[in-house]
Amino acid sequence: MSDDRQLNGAVEAERVLHSRSPLLAQERLLALSAGQFNPCNTLYEWLESLPVSAFLERGDEIAAANNLARRLIGTSESMKVNHVLLGAYSEAKNARQRFECLLVPPGGSAMRVAGVVQPFPVAGGGARLVLLMEPMEEDAESVAGDDSEHRCGFLEELFDTASEAMVITQGDRILRANREFSRIFGYPKEACLGSNLFDLIVPEGRMHETEMMEHMIEAEGRASMETVRHTSTGEALDVSIVVTPVQLGGGRSGHAATYRDIRREKQMQARLQHSALHDQLTGLANRVLFLDRLTLTMARLRRRPDRNFAVVFLDLDRFKQVNDTWGHAAGDTLLLAVTARLRACLRPQDTIARFGGDEFALVLDEAGSTEDIECTASRIQNELQLPVDIGDGEVCVSASMGIVLGSTAYNDVEDILRDADAAMYRAKANGRARHEFFMVDASATPPQGISSAVRSVSEAA
Repeated sequence: MSDDRQLNGAVEAERVLHSRSPLLAQERLLALSAGQFNPCNTLYEWLESLPVSAFLERGDEIAAANNLARRLIGTSESMKVNHVLLGAYSEAKNARQRFECLLVPPGGSAMRVAGVVQPFPVAGGGARLVLLMEPMEEDAESVAGDDSEHRCGFLEELFDTASEAMVITQGDRILRANREFSRIFGYPKEACLGSNLFDLIVPEGRMHETEMMEHMIEAEGRASMETVRHTSTGEALDVSIVVTPVQLGGGRSGHAATYRDIRREKQMQARLQHSALHDQLTGLANRVLFLDRLTLTMARLRRRPDRNFAVVFLDLDRFKQVNDTWGHAAGDTLLLAVTARLRACLRPQDTIARFGGDEFALVLDEAGSTEDIECTASRIQNELQLPVDIGDGEVCVSASMGIVLGSTAYNDVEDILRDADAAMYRAKANGRARHEFFMVDASATPPQGISSAVRSVSEAA
């Protein structure tokens, strides 16, 4: 190629590049470049003569690049194209394509670029010539008045201002991320682009969800779930995720993922669930939760007869007098004090429930021998009889307790509560501030350590 021809080619290339449409300019430059190519020159010499970033791709690798491309891409040859150009162009080798993609230079900042690629057989079988414009944002004013570009800008604005966090990915790499994604996860946009989405926000223990969602997309065309992702500070974030496949430029496929912060919803659900299963005043389990746990305990006893339990029904003595004398606020203070003392007397695996008023029910898990149960009942009684400060003075109460030993003879939890209630009323009838055991079989010999009142309770039932 003569010096004059090369100079004229460069001048023409500069003129083409100042066209109102950068993509059209690139296509014209491709044709111009192909016409100017002289096999007598080396590829490097010819590429360097081009006034734009250009490289030759062969076998999906950068086979040769000019200095402008090396500065832009930040790498040398023998680099995989899809390692630096994300979502660029399809695998079709025999067609000219325009593309837009994310350029991710190793160690540099990601940016949006536009380009053109076409077959370039004079450089070898399967070779393609790629020209890049850098960056797309700098070309926005030059295409003012182009309706398609206006529509593109409008869609970009919708994406960026969406109320939900959104990303577009190819493989595991982020091509685009909107403002809300940066806000809720705490990563600036420049840190998101080109990054591995899973490394960025997926906790290590939840990597398996990626495969689950891929199967859902294959089966249903989309995937959704509620899960946890972490922010830039490591904070766990409850999110709802929807992932759908999308077609990227040049026939390449990727995914669009939408994240919605559901922390408030989860907190509300937790509060509603807690309210449904717990007493509002004391925070103890209510009757519904107590019966559920007792059902599980009974089922376990059938599998593991060695893991016994006991049910205690407890009613405060003369509680009504406290309400009538001191008022309901004093009664509530007393109930809270009783709750604290019951918790102090029992173990974490035991269940304490308030059934309403001054009635409490307990499940003593792996209760041990009857002597152990007797000790627990006595400890509770001693703690409850200590004075309680109600502001204007002190009150002292005691409790009457009925106790039922867990047995496979029971088929229904309500039957256990009925018998524990019967034993509690026997304790009240026998003078209050005491506990009584209930035996399932009236003809059975009372276990060692149980008073003769057990037999009378059984007969009364």
